[in-house]
Amino acid sequence: MRSRRSRVRIVVGALTVLAVAVCGAGGTFAANDAVVRAAASGAEGPLVINYTPTPITLDPAMVCSLEDDGFISSLYVTLVKYGDKPIPGAPAGVRATQEDTTKFRPYLARSWKVTNGGKTYTFKLRTGTKFPSGRPVDASAVKFSFDRNLKIGACGAYFTNAGQTTGNIFKSITAPNPTTFVIRLTRPEPLIMHSLTQAHLGIVDPGVVNANGGVQKGKPNPWMASHAAGSGPYVLRSYEPGRQAVFVANPSYFGPKPRHSTVIVNFIPSDPTLLLQARTGKADITVGLTKKSVSSLKGKSCCDIVAVDTASWQLIGLPNKVPPFNNRRFREALTYAVPYQDILNKVAFGYGKLYYGPYPPAFPSFRASIARPRAFDLDRAKRLVAQSGAKLPINVDMVIREGVLDQEQIATIVQGEWRQLGVNIRIRKLSSAEYEKAIYATPNKTLLVRFDGPSVTEPAWLLEYDLRCVSIFNTSDYCNARAEALINRARTITSPAARQKIWDDIARMWVRDSPRIPVYADTKTFVLKKGVRYFHFAQDNFDFNRWGK
Repeated sequence: MRSRRSRVRIVVGALTVLAVAVCGAGGTFAANDAVVRAAASGAEGPLVINYTPTPITLDPAMVCSLEDDGFISSLYVTLVKYGDKPIPGAPAGVRATQEDTTKFRPYLARSWKVTNGGKTYTFKLRTGTKFPSGRPVDASAVKFSFDRNLKIGACGAYFTNAGQTTGNIFKSITAPNPTTFVIRLTRPEPLIMHSLTQAHLGIVDPGVVNANGGVQKGKPNPWMASHAAGSGPYVLRSYEPGRQAVFVANPSYFGPKPRHSTVIVNFIPSDPTLLLQARTGKADITVGLTKKSVSSLKGKSCCDIVAVDTASWQLIGLPNKVPPFNNRRFREALTYAVPYQDILNKVAFGYGKLYYGPYPPAFPSFRASIARPRAFDLDRAKRLVAQSGAKLPINVDMVIREGVLDQEQIATIVQGEWRQLGVNIRIRKLSSAEYEKAIYATPNKTLLVRFDGPSVTEPAWLLEYDLRCVSIFNTSDYCNARAEALINRARTITSPAARQKIWDDIARMWVRDSPRIPVYADTKTFVLKKGVRYFHFAQDNFDFNRWGK
């Protein structure tokens, strides 16, 4: 296995290449603008989505964040999908569903069976499916996609490896015939089916990839950063990062016809602009509006609001390896200097829940008795700072991602409170690519405000990347050898009760160590123009083809 430092160099270097590739991708958009004007005028037109922020990359092998995972999900098909269930409290007249992670249903795979004590998965694929190029979406293309992810070794490899950051769970990956795909594991792994639902495991067209840079070990494909090579319900007609993406229905898609033949996504980082266009009906669906603006639209005739409790959260990452943040007492002090309820009220406008621990309330393994919210108590924070022996004042950067609008509000509030402790924060707003580079720096020397959460709501998945000492995705550099040993032990246990005991033990260690600060668990909000009747939510899968009128 590569060392953490060498693996970070690969990922950060890849992101640099991707930033250059994406920023250089342009095109002619006159026709698209005409379509947008037609839609805005009320004429029959496409589904218009206003969205923030701009994706860092469109490549399934390279996508790393929740904001970006969902953006590519309608471009690719996976072997299986999650089931559906209703969203509680959805507006009247809107058929709103969300994924049911307890159920799996066929997608490219029409059936599957598990044998050899849970170590062999055999998938039977649909016949006659084709990429837009005319090539078959067959078992060899599935194998190529899996092998490509593993060879590049970025976030797609993590998902392919069922959320593991160490070792390789595959004994073999084979395509014995065009309609049969077989994976053999080194041991039983219950998370493998969950990983197969994710857009990172979307099947790419080998011919398109090989004609546009191919696959190189440990390196990204710059062309794939701003193009697509999938067989999903939509294909990417045009893409201008920071401005607009246009999706058109894929005529060769084997599934149900998308509700709209064209979907236009406008990237708008300005909250006032997003709000104005939502209020005036220029966008059918708005994603990323601040909770304050969403709240202002409650009860308005223009819009419906869909709110979904998620397994995601807004957090403040602390650089655990850098003094004085390597001092547990000092980190604990900072956790008591965050006005959580004020932020929930004034930034999230009630769209969230307070807690303190490694798992948010939407996790089945969440225990309220362990994860009680921490109070805002500046006097206690000051006493803990004094006990820590930290030398004051401390000057530190806090980085936020451009276009994630709630982050700037959180950073500004915390900046004012921590100044009273002698912690002086300089807020740095970074582009998507620069932000991603910053959070994967090693060791991390900055504070991070980050929207985060696992694609699979299972502690084993979350802790693999968020707690492992050598994980490139452990953005706070938190390292607890005892907790890591418990993760290893849980991987060998199938009893739910025994696994829950381990998750509880890890949560208690985490709470004691105060490695980072979960500000609130997020209730995701979407603003729908009146007349939008269909909506589906997944943790990181937007399913544009299931949104519409």
